[in-house]
Amino acid sequence: MIDWSIWTFQFAEGRLPLDFVRGTPVASNQGTTAVPMIFSLLQSSGGERILVDTGFASGASMTGPGFKDFVRSDEILVRHGLAASEIDTLLLTHLHFDHAGNLDAFPNARIFVQRHEYESWKQVLARYGSGGVTKDRWVFSSLDADNFRALDAAIAQGRVTFLDGDHRLADGIICRLARDTHSFGIQWLEVETSAGAFALAGDVCYSYFCAERMWPPGYLQGNPWTMIEAIERIKQVAGDDLARLLPGHDMEIFARHRSGVSQGVKVAELHLASGHRSLIR
Repeated sequence: MIDWSIWTFQFAEGRLPLDFVRGTPVASNQGTTAVPMIFSLLQSSGGERILVDTGFASGASMTGPGFKDFVRSDEILVRHGLAASEIDTLLLTHLHFDHAGNLDAFPNARIFVQRHEYESWKQVLARYGSGGVTKDRWVFSSLDADNFRALDAAIAQGRVTFLDGDHRLADGIICRLARDTHSFGIQWLEVETSAGAFALAGDVCYSYFCAERMWPPGYLQGNPWTMIEAIERIKQVAGDDLARLLPGHDMEIFARHRSGVSQGVKVAELHLASGHRSLIR
């Protein structure tokens, strides 16, 4: 069996209203909370590497405050001995600004994204974009138009593969489409390891609270009922205790998994395949 190491890096820290990530009204009027902005690196026991999301090159939070401790995803990889040019497989969970930016830093990567995600956002841009793609408009509250210019350039170069639903990305890795949940065509990953299957839920499940209480977050651009159904599917993979769950924006990631600071950034080591070097000292 091919085993996969799973590392998750925090490339910035944001601050959001608690009900943004946990849900309304159950978490309303309870102030704000720190949230990690993350991307993940998967490495097989055979040496194959897959990058899950890319963060952003620069950006401003839709809620106003800037991000703390920002380090570009390519710089984080360099600090850990991996040049961005060496990434040959890049999986974009969805096309929001904090997940699909900084694409120019990965010029050799084959990019995988759900077709429904890309085409739906292109339709939104065409329909509403003449008024400006700015975060003070709900339709663009999580978008950065520059990301689409970079993605379209990669399409023209023949580097983008569009997925139509669930897809086996590699041995032991399955992309799971969660259509019309957090975004039009967001996907999460099921990753087989020697310790069992991990669910890299991304923004389909913002926090452990959402999974534990089966409560959709306060911010989503799809249907909360379909999100609940997707979370049920994620929980089947992650286990009843959610020990193999990676939610999208929850500081608990670094408490529930083996974690530390490596090369100046927070990292959670969800699973370490035999023969791989730990990043946690």
